[in-house]
Amino acid sequence: MQKNSEREKLLVLLQKKIGYQFHARELLEEALTHSSYANENAVACNERLEFLGDAVLELVVSEKLFAAYPSCDEGRLTSLRARIVCKESLSDWAGGIGLKKLIRLGNNFRKCGANDSMAADCTEALFGAVFAEGGYSAAASVIAVFLAGKDEVRDPAVKKDPKSELQEYTQAHSLGLPVYEIVAHSGPDHALSFKVRLTLGERIFSEEWGRSRKEAEFSAAEKALKKLRQEKSDEGDAG
Repeated sequence: MQKNSEREKLLVLLQKKIGYQFHARELLEEALTHSSYANENAVACNERLEFLGDAVLELVVSEKLFAAYPSCDEGRLTSLRARIVCKESLSDWAGGIGLKKLIRLGNNFRKCGANDSMAADCTEALFGAVFAEGGYSAAASVIAVFLAGKDEVRDPAVKKDPKSELQEYTQAHSLGLPVYEIVAHSGPDHALSFKVRLTLGERIFSEEWGRSRKEAEFSAAEKALKKLRQEKSDEGDAG
């Protein structure tokens, strides 16, 4: 946990980045409080605000996409929205605006810091806190900052990332959900490489290295997708 003066500066900077100044400081702190910290310090955690923020985020994004792309059908709009509000997208933004390092964590989590899931939940809680204090217009303005860097809002034809493409393929063919697991890493702490294994059911489809977990997962997804499509093609030829 940062010293009070350092944390205060970071909180001020966070509010400038999102374009919203909280009147109730305690509401902002609640949005930044993981349940592990709340349980140890007898304060409110951010889960209620996360619940609220999740709903507001989906509504704002749906509204934006509905207005921007009148020719897109429900399925395409749903796919675009899912890519925008996914855990990775929310967590990446949390890291970029300095929110991730402001999350209040219990003793067991402080050494490792907030993971992607915690950061994503906290981002939704932040949206919920803005809505609770400032209403829909204020929340929509903050979410617009989040959306500013999203290609999906500008171009619905933008290429899907490999993980999204693989998941859509496996669901369409009733193959279940891909599972990604880090099975090895190498290199110094400041330049680690990761090896990720991708499985579907009991079958290992690929194992790939990357300079980050995301890069390794994308490589594994690309390889698995290529393998699945080749197998599908071979089945067609055999038939």
